[in-house]
Amino acid sequence: MNNNHFRNIILLTMMSALSLAFAGCATIRKTGAAQDSRICLSEVNNSGCDRAYRIIHGKLRPLERPQVRFAIEKALIEEDSCWVLLRVTVPDQSIRKHERYNACVMLSTVDGILNFPQLNLDNDSGLPETDERSDSEETQEDTIVESLEIDARKGSPGYVYMSFRFCYHPSMEGNGAIISILPSLETKRYFFQHSPVELPVLWSYNPAMWKRAQQLPQFILLDKRPEYVLHGNEKNMFK
Repeated sequence: MNNNHFRNIILLTMMSALSLAFAGCATIRKTGAAQDSRICLSEVNNSGCDRAYRIIHGKLRPLERPQVRFAIEKALIEEDSCWVLLRVTVPDQSIRKHERYNACVMLSTVDGILNFPQLNLDNDSGLPETDERSDSEETQEDTIVESLEIDARKGSPGYVYMSFRFCYHPSMEGNGAIISILPSLETKRYFFQHSPVELPVLWSYNPAMWKRAQQLPQFILLDKRPEYVLHGNEKNMFK
């Protein structure tokens, strides 16, 4: 596989309501790291981890490279439904050969957390492509796996767009919602948990745009903005 092309695997377990505990993918990640013999380090809490700090920052060097970035492109409310379009920018050399970048995505409010799909950007890591939950932890929802290629050419970033439609909750009103992202970088030998990313959600109301957004599935992963996917001749419909 070319270093500049990654396979993007999406593990999707859509939740029907707000969870009242910090669970979901964060728990999955912690469990997975505890079950293997890899050297693990957290950017937030690395006290007492001098050996892991020296090894990971000497070998993996997770902070000495271009960083994957997240931004909210659109956030709409229409009656009892919401739509969020999240842009992921993947710079060249941000994910190297035999590495995988994971991002747990969730919407946080004062009343709880709504878990979205986990994003996995895999550059021929050789790591399992399924989540690490035991059978007892599986929900009744089906797990949907989607993949696409991200083209991050030398010197130029690649892009992927995550589109979510979900039910409105009163705690999301005004500026009460935040998109929280828990990124990590891993190989067969190392695991590094990046600092969380928090993006305030600024809702807007646009019935015409919402009508077009309804043509998208509840969740979809796109390699270009939706205006180039839905009715290609309407290139300004999401601007």
